[in-house]
Amino acid sequence: MGDRRGVRSGSFFRTIEPLQAITLHLVDGLVATDGVQYSSVATVGTTAVEVFSKVVDPGIDLDLKELEVSFTQRFDNLNAALVGSMVYYWQARQRGVSTQSAWISLTGTYAKNVPTSGVTGDPSEDTFSGYLPVASLPPLAAPEQGRGVEVRLMAVAFSAAHLGGQVKNDSFVTFVGSVIPGT
Repeated sequence: MGDRRGVRSGSFFRTIEPLQAITLHLVDGLVATDGVQYSSVATVGTTAVEVFSKVVDPGIDLDLKELEVSFTQRFDNLNAALVGSMVYYWQARQRGVSTQSAWISLTGTYAKNVPTSGVTGDPSEDTFSGYLPVASLPPLAAPEQGRGVEVRLMAVAFSAAHLGGQVKNDSFVTFVGSVIPGT
């Protein structure tokens, strides 16, 4: 069967655009024995730090309809004597070849205590997932559209730098849209 571009119904003709879904994982790495890997550790201190950032580009130009996201972040206490209190949040922006839009928040700002059990390496892990309406991403001027989305995890601790943050390899962004012909 061929690709159907339209459907006739009575005296009306309606075009149907097939949607593509392209999933890209945020953390790259080799195969692990338990399948779990994390990004490199970023030390979180009393000023906002970018724990993780990546430009995800589907590789084709899409008329983007929505983004599906799943982010798993982990914070470790790097000092066994202290309980770590912090806030963190995820942001995104569209990226072009030479420009980018303003950052928007994908999640609220979350506060958490990273526990200590008397030893370092007692992690606290959370996962956020859902759909992001594309209209909430600030647009880029043409011809800069369709070049990808940059996502980042930001964090701030309430005391000296003794927390470490990472992103897990099951974190992903799925682009849902229709291919722009001729690009």
